Amino acid sequence: MTLRKTPVVMNKLLKGIDFAALETLERVFYHKSFTAAAEDLNIKQSSVSYTINRLRRAFSDPLFVRQGNRIFATDRCDDIVKTAESIINKMHYAAMPANFDPASVETTITISATYLSRTVLLPGLIRELRKEAPGIRFDLITGFTDAGHHLVSGKADIALSPVAINESGIYGKFLFEDPYICLMDPSNDLAYDDLTLDRFASASHLIIHYGQKWQPPFRKALQEKGYDIDATISTANPEDVALLVPKTDLVVTMPSRIAQQFTIPFALRRCPVPAAAKLNFYWPARLNSSPLHVWIRDKIFKLAKGLVEQDWSI
Repeated sequence: MTLRKTPVVMNKLLKGIDFAALETLERVFYHKSFTAAAEDLNIKQSSVSYTINRLRRAFSDPLFVRQGNRIFATDRCDDIVKTAESIINKMHYAAMPANFDPASVETTITISATYLSRTVLLPGLIRELRKEAPGIRFDLITGFTDAGHHLVSGKADIALSPVAINESGIYGKFLFEDPYICLMDPSNDLAYDDLTLDRFASASHLIIHYGQKWQPPFRKALQEKGYDIDATISTANPEDVALLVPKTDLVVTMPSRIAQQFTIPFALRRCPVPAAAKLNFYWPARLNSSPLHVWIRDKIFKLAKGLVEQDWSI
């Protein structure tokens, strides 16, 4: 006798819930705003409100409650979003061909990246993918403190950032760290003399802020020792180093892997305060099981491991 599994009787209201509704719920949850979710999805705010009201009836829960000018998710909403992400993730995986072939993929991947990752990691990744998956297009956007927002809002598929991202629904892995060194013109007295903390702190500095309200680790380490530095020149662009430092007394403190990429024969000295720039790799839960992104992550992990094994000492 064959036993048949009793079919699950679905809530009639749930039958009308599709993936677009789940995606809308996810966007409102992460943006904490109906307006921002509508802009992200490129739909009218009234459509977002209508969808959330349908979901409220289906789940018999308000999902979002307003406190002042902000909205907050209920505990039930938090659980539903986790389930929705799992469903969306599994369907993305199911939609991929059974035999994954990178060469047949046609898609665009948006990467939120810092200058360090663009300098030492992405060139190798793009070279490999251009050979093995020429149908993949890349959109590179700049991200530091806003990298987490790029992922949760769907503006980026991958984030490479020194900043820790602790958002719900985001996976991450530390890739490597790169010690800070001091770069200067060979004519600078500090290129040969003892580079003490006092002399370093009183030097003329070119500070690279990357257009972010972000403080590099070497400055924090310096402040902990009771020192700080003033910027003679401040710039968002690391490439300005090659234009502004030659034949001056300026000192630039930057990750060693960036400093050693310049073709101009700068003098490089160990930073008198030990500190390192970190590079972390993050991706959203919706892409965690995607065969394409699993494949790309493996590429990134291997490239990062190769960089760690190289000798970048000065």
